[in-house]
Amino acid sequence: MKRIVLLLMLLFAYGQAEYLENVQVPKEAKSDWMELQSGEWIRGSFKGVYSGKMEFDSKEFGLVKFDISDVKQLITQGKSTVSLNKKMPNLTQLKKLKSVSSLKQDNEVTGKLSFENGRFSITLDDGNTKSIPSNTISSIFAGEAKESNYWSANVFVGVDVLSGNTEQVTVTGKASAERRTSLTRFRTDYLSTYTKVDEKTKTADNNRLTGSFDLYQTNHFYWRLASLEAIRDPFKNISNKYTVGCGVGYDILYTDTIDWSVTMGPGYQHTSFDTVVSGENTTADTALVFLDTRYKHKLTDDVDFLVNYNMYLVNKESGSYVHHLELSLETELVSNFTIDISLLWDRVEDPISFDDGTTPKQDDFKTMLAIGYSY
Repeated sequence: MKRIVLLLMLLFAYGQAEYLENVQVPKEAKSDWMELQSGEWIRGSFKGVYSGKMEFDSKEFGLVKFDISDVKQLITQGKSTVSLNKKMPNLTQLKKLKSVSSLKQDNEVTGKLSFENGRFSITLDDGNTKSIPSNTISSIFAGEAKESNYWSANVFVGVDVLSGNTEQVTVTGKASAERRTSLTRFRTDYLSTYTKVDEKTKTADNNRLTGSFDLYQTNHFYWRLASLEAIRDPFKNISNKYTVGCGVGYDILYTDTIDWSVTMGPGYQHTSFDTVVSGENTTADTALVFLDTRYKHKLTDDVDFLVNYNMYLVNKESGSYVHHLELSLETELVSNFTIDISLLWDRVEDPISFDDGTTPKQDDFKTMLAIGYSY
């Protein structure tokens, strides 16, 4: 009798294990499914794979990230785009390149994505299935390879109004946009401050616009094909300043929490001054060497710490040494609306005097509090 009971228990356990192994996951039209190595299932929306982390958005748990090794299988309903590791052209081939967009066709694959036993596979529109080893993947994002999936942007505006004994209005603006693929990165930033006192006297009116375009040689090393900076700040005796450059760069860290890159190279700068002492040149031109570094640390799901620093070594007529530093703390309030607290420090080692002989101070410090929207 005991042998019969033991046999029945073994048969039940085997049948239960077989059932669990072959369980069918519900296929809700708008749900993706992820199974962990522990056997747990999570339902939600697959977001992508970045730096070896698989991102999944669950209604119950929010946005969660797992090492690929911790995931047993992934079942998606919509399309995903896989960016493969780059095989970049050499400098001779770059000179013959007609357009950067012509390089990325073989670098991306779009279709219905699945993952099982450590390998990704993607079903193409023609019905064929392609297996993709994990070590050949640069990144994956949910959705087709359309232009909007490559862009991120934010805009911040701050307004400070004083009335009564002091009539003053200060408006600050800050914006940035980035287009990033596995092959290229385009960035642009804008910064502005305007202050008016007693409805007639301006005490600040400056604008700073920068842009850069990078072409990746490897997952971390890139060529900065072009960079541009345009500045206007009459209170520093700068009517217009234009800087162009090119160089090389390296992503020191690019993880799910830290993004840190450093770029350096040669450039050229032209400056027009508002006024100068009699007999001095109203413009200055110089060759230069620049250093640019950007650091972004995601402290929590809602708080980011950012550092943006760039430095120029120029001739004495252009200021000798010039730098710009931004320290920012961005906190998401609700639904992509973010509050930004920034400290800015600009320095010119040898500022150019106005026509009355007074010389602008070497250092300018500014704090900024603004509310914005991030995309």
